[in-house]
Order: sequence, then C-alpha cells, then structure tokens
Amino acid sequence: MEAAPALNRMLGSSQREALALAALARESAAAGVEQRVMHLRLSAIPSNHNRLHHQRLLREALLPLLRPTRARLYDLPSGDLVAVSPPPGEHLDLVRAVMQKLLDGEGEGAAIAQELRLPQQAAALLAVVESALGMGAEHWPAAAMPGGAEAAGAQPQAADILAAEAALAQADLSVHHRWQTICLLVDGGPGPQPLWREQRLPAADLEAALLPRQSLHATPWLRRRLRARLDKRALAQWARPEELRGFSPSGLPLLPASLGEEEFLRLDAALPSAMRPQLTLGFSLPDILADPQAFAMAMRFARLRGYGTALDDLDAGLLPMLPEDNFGLGTLKLRFSAALLALDGPGRAALEAALPAERARVVLTGADEPIAIGWGWERGITRFQGRVIEQSLSPP
Repeated sequence: MEAAPALNRMLGSSQREALALAALARESAAAGVEQRVMHLRLSAIPSNHNRLHHQRLLREALLPLLRPTRARLYDLPSGDLVAVSPPPGEHLDLVRAVMQKLLDGEGEGAAIAQELRLPQQAAALLAVVESALGMGAEHWPAAAMPGGAEAAGAQPQAADILAAEAALAQADLSVHHRWQTICLLVDGGPGPQPLWREQRLPAADLEAALLPRQSLHATPWLRRRLRARLDKRALAQWARPEELRGFSPSGLPLLPASLGEEEFLRLDAALPSAMRPQLTLGFSLPDILADPQAFAMAMRFARLRGYGTALDDLDAGLLPMLPEDNFGLGTLKLRFSAALLALDGPGRAALEAALPAERARVVLTGADEPIAIGWGWERGITRFQGRVIEQSLSPP
C-alpha cells in the first residue's frame, strides 16, 4: 500500500517506506508470493564502524549491487536497509559477502546481513518494521509488559484504601486530566477533522501516587472502588457552570454504575437536551462484564436521555468474541497494537468479519504511529485517536 496524500503529510520518507514494506509483507503472506529478503542491520554496526561516513560508504557500496536487479530497497527509520527480491536473488548473496568484507572480515557482516524468506517469515519481517518504527516490545512501558510493574507490589489493606480515598477527595485532579481528540481522517482527503474531544484521568498513574509500592492488580473490586471515586470527582467538575458554558462535543469514560450517582444526575439535569447527544459515554468490556446489571440500567438511562455511547478501549483480539450488536453501544473504540500487523490470514479474516459494517461507528484508538492510520484505512476505518492525530493538530 502506498501512503496516500493525507498520510504523506504526517510521514517522513523512511516512515513511508516502512509502511510500504509492512504492506508488502502482508500481501506476500496473503497471496503466498515467494520473496527473498535481506535485512541489513546498519543500526547494529559495531561502534568502531558506526559513524555517518561509514554508513554512507556502506550504502554507496551496496546500492550499485541492487540497482540493476529486480530488488526493491527500503530505507527504514532505524537506519537499516531491507532489500526484497524475487527468487533466486543470487545478488543478495553478493550483498552479504560485500558486507562481510567491508566490516574487516571479522564476522560482523554475517550477523548484520540477515536473510528472511516470504511468505514463511512475514511475521519476522513485520517485527523488523515495528522495531524500526519504535513499536517493538523493547519500547513498551514496563507497566504494559506481562508481569510488569502493574503486577508488582503488595496488596493494599483496608486502611490503605481509606487513606487513598481521603487523599483523593482533597486532590486537585485538573492537573491529571488528559484530553485527546477523535478526528475524521479520510484516505486522500484533507487533514484531520476534529469530531469530539475525550477526557481521561490516568487511573494507573493516580493509583501509583495514592498507593505507592502497592498494586490493585489482584483486587479488581478495590480498583473499581477507587475508579468510582475518580468518576465522581470528574463528574462534579463537568457539572460546574463554567464548564457547561464552554461545552463542546466530548467523550467521557465511566463505570456503568456511575450513571446512577448523584454527580451524574446533577450533570444530566444541567445539560440541555440538545447537548446530551454530543456527550459520548464510554464503557469498557471488563467493567461491563464485572457489573452487567449496572450496565443494563446505564444503557436504558443513556438511551432515554439521548446520550451517545461507546464500547471503550477494546483489545482488537476480543472483537470476534463480542455479540453482533456490540452490546447495543453506538461506537466501537478499537485499540491498535503492533500485534495486529502480524495477524495471519484467518486472524485478519475473523477480525474484519467482526467489524461493524458501518465503519463510521469505529474509532481506532492508540494511533500513536502513522502505520496505525494505514492499517485502519485498509479496513475502511476513518476515525482515529492517538499521538499522531494530536501532533497533526498542534500548531507548527
């Protein structure tokens, strides 16, 4: 897939080439087309050779070997080069030999020039692209890794929770609010068009501040109790007259039970009926399953009062398991991850079959890298949320 004009404006040339290489890997896997791939890990050159002029000399030596052939060369953001050629591709063996000779014959060339075969190793090639774009596991926050920071720490006692709730009641949460914009971004169209803004409180960060060296990972009911307190504080702020005067289309993730709380009912009474459809209430799958009765009541109330609703922050791997009606929620907010790039044919087919036919109901969240936009466009998704969108909206 070539990067379209709207995406080109957000991509550097090496990012566009990485996106094109990822598309080639997926297409080869889908069609069973054989290709030889040589990954030239220039970023891994030993420090005694890893200087700009050394990199230039290597490229000047390699390019003449590839230009007369049918090989396609991709220059990645990491500084690596990837050459892709239909078989037999003997010239790639020559490239490997030249690399080894240029690196003094000490064996580094064999390690730096690594061969892959498509379609068998499409997932490995996609991992190369992910790493080059800064999306590999080594770039993930420790708390997001299995067994990482979230799972560490002692379980809090009742006194700890009471102290945390007391501190939360007095804390100024405005400094913790995070806003992100959901935008319409059409392939080949103009730049991002803002649709609504969403406010989030980073619950994990607040938990770490309120309960240092402790973890709520093993006690989800305590985490929901603390979340309920956060919801109340956020709703109380939204109901202030000065906030309502500046109201614009917005989104707010909540626990289902929070719609029955006094703070939400106060906000509901203060919002004119014309404004309620402009407020999208988001509910996550774990919260829905944890309290289905509260969710059913929340949905009845939201429909009666005219609010927008969304299934919030859904792991894409769970999409095929959802009911066809998406629990009756209007919008599906699907979280992008690098794992989506490595789905095999059956996995992609299952995911795409589970997507709502009306793609305008889908928002791809976590669009922190341009490749997420390309992945969404391939599936007809045109609504995005993430760092790439925020950067494109920021004044130069």
